[in-house]
Amino acid sequence: MISLYLSNNRLTGSIPAELGELSNLTYLSLWGNRLTGSIPAELGNLINLTYLNLSNNDFGREIGWRDLYPGLTGPIPAELGKLTNLTSLDLSNNRLTGPIPAELGKLTNLTTILYLGGNGLTGSIPAELGNLINLRDLSLGRNQLTGSIPAELGELTNLRTLDLVCNGLTGPIPVELGNLTNLGKDSLYLYGNQLTGPTGTITAKLSELIGDQAQSQNQAQSESCDRFDDIGGVHRADIESIARLGITTGCGIRRFCPSRTVNRAQMAAFLYRAAGHLYGAPGPSGEVRLSDVADDAWYRTYARWAVGNGVIRAPGGNFDPGGDVTRADMAEMLVAAFAHLSAPARAQGLFTDTAGLSDAAVRAVEGIAAAEVTTGCAADPPRYCPDKTVTRAQMASFLARAVQSAP
Repeated sequence: MISLYLSNNRLTGSIPAELGELSNLTYLSLWGNRLTGSIPAELGNLINLTYLNLSNNDFGREIGWRDLYPGLTGPIPAELGKLTNLTSLDLSNNRLTGPIPAELGKLTNLTTILYLGGNGLTGSIPAELGNLINLRDLSLGRNQLTGSIPAELGELTNLRTLDLVCNGLTGPIPVELGNLTNLGKDSLYLYGNQLTGPTGTITAKLSELIGDQAQSQNQAQSESCDRFDDIGGVHRADIESIARLGITTGCGIRRFCPSRTVNRAQMAAFLYRAAGHLYGAPGPSGEVRLSDVADDAWYRTYARWAVGNGVIRAPGGNFDPGGDVTRADMAEMLVAAFAHLSAPARAQGLFTDTAGLSDAAVRAVEGIAAAEVTTGCAADPPRYCPDKTVTRAQMASFLARAVQSAP
């Protein structure tokens, strides 16, 4: 065995495409780092590989700020379907998007696991996964998959675990799942979808497996599917919304830290990702020089983008990354970051407590109010509370509404 084991370190940056030149490699493990960027298609050249683990690269949780290192992004390369000697593939708990490649159905030597859960994968479950007849554990839960459960999954008779929880799956539970005789009563996970009971002949095994999961509605938006255990109240839905869009991944294991305040470095990162969701890859930052942003700072790219595009001001090249973001700051940042938001030509005096702000700030506040991004902090009299600092929960609501208001 020729192995490259670099797991559970603090590696940052992207996975080098040059790893695809290690043609004799049989074991590659990079789990539990702080890797970002996409999975190189060149890894598909490692045809002798039997083990590939790129999971859990959302390792910012180690230092209590998971948003700093959100994990691998982009689609799963179809080229991984060339790794026909793989016995184990784990890409879970990153921020991968796009469909599950049908080419993964060619990995018929998978005998242990195929873990793709905890990402942002979309589309339907490929019927080709039914070719993985030697597979022991299949996890596709906590993505954004839609469509029906393929009957072909009933061919995976060696499965010990099948996890499809918290997606957007619809339709009846296939009666073919009754063929999965090696599944135990508590090893078929279907909750958090919109599945109906099976139609056709229901075997005793299938009845045992699905138990009460055959309800007409599986509570697709239930709190059991929330990514975070420390959220609630009026901001809960907005926090979940920006998490689904990849704008945030939380501050720790199943934690969002809603009451923490947001600083300028963090805000630059949130805005960068939100702009990327709306408009594609954010534009270049230009030759921005920031005297208080080190070359190896985690937020360097975000800060340079924000300043270079006029989203966040940095007088004299001083970005002040640890500075608090106020509600007035937030209004100006949102108007500058999103093309569909605009400030009125003249302030109308919508709020009673904005008179001390600059004209630009007042108009930005009224602009986001007009777009229903904010209703202020009090109604009688109408106040905006411009000097209050923004918490992570409030930031989530501002950003969610700003994104949702885009045409």
